[in-house]
Amino acid sequence: MNKDRLFNSLEQKLSADVGHRVDLQFADARRINKTTAHFMIEYTGKTPVSDDIADFFIRKFNAKITPFISTAKVYDETKVITVVAQILNVTREFEDISKPGMKAVITGATYLDVPLQEVWEVQQRNGKKVLVRKVKDDIMAIVQARRSAMMEDNNHKTFASIAKGSLMSYLGMIEKGDRVRVMVDSKVVDAEVLAASEGQIKVKHASGTETVAREAVIEVVSKNPQTAEKEKKGTEDYFSKAYGNPEYAKQLIK
Repeated sequence: MNKDRLFNSLEQKLSADVGHRVDLQFADARRINKTTAHFMIEYTGKTPVSDDIADFFIRKFNAKITPFISTAKVYDETKVITVVAQILNVTREFEDISKPGMKAVITGATYLDVPLQEVWEVQQRNGKKVLVRKVKDDIMAIVQARRSAMMEDNNHKTFASIAKGSLMSYLGMIEKGDRVRVMVDSKVVDAEVLAASEGQIKVKHASGTETVAREAVIEVVSKNPQTAEKEKKGTEDYFSKAYGNPEYAKQLIK
């Protein structure tokens, strides 16, 4: 009897009975900023789809954290999905500043909803002023509280533990000329690295240039072509000297 097949069959039946994927488990998260983190979800069944991921966050974090589905990346070889998620960003109409109970903290910029004791900041969204609730929580505190409540210790798959595989692009060295996907003002943008230091990188994207923390990078799309070619040439020279056969060296690095 194939035990894996039996287990998968039971898992599928249980999922059908309870109405959601029971094989999806929280594996790891790394902080991007106070409200945003890069999550890793482990699975054992078929590859999850976007609805499975959205449902997972609704159930797991009581809809307090919402995923950017466009950032989801599947790694079948390790049975994990990575996705960027953020504390739910609640907005309301700018005109609400004139409602009873709203008090200006900084006129035109910040307002306090006195009955709810919530601070609302004025921001531009699609050319229109809106009020955005100022988040009090830290996303990693929410994650840790949830793990503690569920008594989970499912951390055998983490960003660090599988970095040597296909996720190395998330955690590797970032250099000038690399193409990356990065969080800028709560949006995921494609950008080119203009400069990189130990803690920060400067990137250029469609709307301008920004300096962000390295943690804001969620994916290295491609390395600087010149750097990649230089590394390839160095590896080729090494194998050429080691084996005394330049043609064999070229075959090794294909």
